[in-house]
Amino acid sequence: MKLLKIFLFFFFSFLFYPIFLKAQEHPIITVSPEGYAKTVVKIIPFSGGKGAEVANLVKRALNLHLIILALEEKEPSTKDPTLKGSVSSSGGRYFFQGELTDPISEKSFNLRAEATNHVLLASAIADKVVELLTKYQGISLSKIAFVRRTERADELIITDFLKQNFQRLRTAELILFPKFSPSGKKIAYIVYEKGIYSLEVANIQGLERKEYKIKGIAGPPVWFPDEERMVLTLEERGEVGLFLFDLKRDEITKLHTGLGLRQAGSVSPDGRFAAFVASLRDKPQVYMLNLSSGEARRVSFEGGQATSPRFSPKGNLLIYLLSQKTLVLYDLSNNKKTRLALPFPITDPSFSPTGDYLIFRAKGKKGGIYILHLDSLAYQAYLPYDNLYYPDWGRH
Repeated sequence: MKLLKIFLFFFFSFLFYPIFLKAQEHPIITVSPEGYAKTVVKIIPFSGGKGAEVANLVKRALNLHLIILALEEKEPSTKDPTLKGSVSSSGGRYFFQGELTDPISEKSFNLRAEATNHVLLASAIADKVVELLTKYQGISLSKIAFVRRTERADELIITDFLKQNFQRLRTAELILFPKFSPSGKKIAYIVYEKGIYSLEVANIQGLERKEYKIKGIAGPPVWFPDEERMVLTLEERGEVGLFLFDLKRDEITKLHTGLGLRQAGSVSPDGRFAAFVASLRDKPQVYMLNLSSGEARRVSFEGGQATSPRFSPKGNLLIYLLSQKTLVLYDLSNNKKTRLALPFPITDPSFSPTGDYLIFRAKGKKGGIYILHLDSLAYQAYLPYDNLYYPDWGRH
């Protein structure tokens, strides 16, 4: 029964999800978890209450960054950066005071952090270490959303990046396309219940949830930077197009419609452009819509089916998929493209809040949710379960 409902929902938008086809041109880079020299960090178990537990969580967080190899050590290393320190608690808060030393550069950094619990404390410490030893921002203080599909129902789950606190935000017959707001304070998603599809916007803490019954909704909700508007994909009079939805006024206006099918993908961080997929005469292709002038221009010319356009939070990149096995990185500053050959088919890519990583769902034998570091091309299974769908990455 659930499969029938999913089929009916995608009746107007199935063309946007590519079948497994070979791209007409060979990608120039192959994504591989090997071949990148990670920065080694030695961690001496911290002293104080929960010190050893916090140190272990810091190690786990650093290793999840894919560009650092964190190892436990009993004594300071003479070759690699070493982190040591102590953990204390007072008045319902946790505190860390420590030192990061690098024997090669002969530099030493005093580290201090505080948080409301020991998991957030470990995340804050890990992010500081990443920022001191690499050119990247840390991602430990972030959260992941996904849908867990079971025989009984769909569950919308949100977890901290370290996977220490899984929160079930919503259970329904069918849940689709969860999307964090840019601030990470809200999440929007599509729900099917009692024969009706509706848009819901919830507070991350689960204290408030608002339902919008919007006729003909046929795609993911796409946030504007101001979090007061969305681009929605709606079916109206036999056409599937892009519409602007004002959440405060509960008003819908046309953005881009006409012959063929269109599906919203992403809005640029400055709110000037919307990336979308359109199937006008043949295979789906990626377009960019100027939200001021209303002019749309085609972006994808590689051949095959192009889907899933996403703007980087940095504003410098637009990515999209070719036939689910090639990832295109389109540099908006110079119009240059880099193509990455993926080791398996993927769907639903989403940027980290820092713009340096992607999270996505892998298909096939290696199904589950994965993370990929774009510069090193290192990847890792994050949640290796094939009943998880629509991952999205939000700010803490």
